[in-house]
Amino acid sequence: MIAPVSTPDLMLARRAAAGHADAWDELVELYGDRLYSLALHFAGNREEAEDLTQEIFLRLYTNLRQYRGDCPLVSWALRLSRNLCIDHYRRNRQERRSLRVSEEILAHVPAGDDIHAEAQWREEVEAVHSALREMPEEMAEVVLLRDLQGWSLEEVSAFLEIPMGTVKSRLHRARLEVADRVQARFRGRWTERAGSPTLEASPC
Repeated sequence: MIAPVSTPDLMLARRAAAGHADAWDELVELYGDRLYSLALHFAGNREEAEDLTQEIFLRLYTNLRQYRGDCPLVSWALRLSRNLCIDHYRRNRQERRSLRVSEEILAHVPAGDDIHAEAQWREEVEAVHSALREMPEEMAEVVLLRDLQGWSLEEVSAFLEIPMGTVKSRLHRARLEVADRVQARFRGRWTERAGSPTLEASPC
């Protein structure tokens, strides 16, 4: 369960909204990495993620006075960011004919001299993301948040504002569909190598 909102959250939001630069800097320091990481997985590359993060913080700043402290500030910030991320995702999913894979994910390509293994790993990463792009948004986003962002089920539930049971059922179906799509792309050869992006059809 999400912890009850703390008084410092409300104080921080009020001071930032009132124009105190130190409070705004603290808010950016606290949530900047997390919001950028969220933007990166919806945008797919650093440049767009940076622009999207700027939009997110602008939206946060202009809406801070609406924060009433009835939930943790981070949860409120993430919910406020959701529409921007989803809108960006919608605008770009049809425009991109080929997926630009996240640099953050490709940074974890297994080390070594096996060029063919590295190329195959990259292709598998692209296949996973390509499958997500082709799926309905409501299914793709639970995988993006849970499996690629590493959020807890509780966080996904709060962010998407859907019951926990719905999160679990969507995640289970989405993982199965991603696996099916990737398997079809590689003609049934699903590589289970350490470090490869695998999605298990687990309910959580």
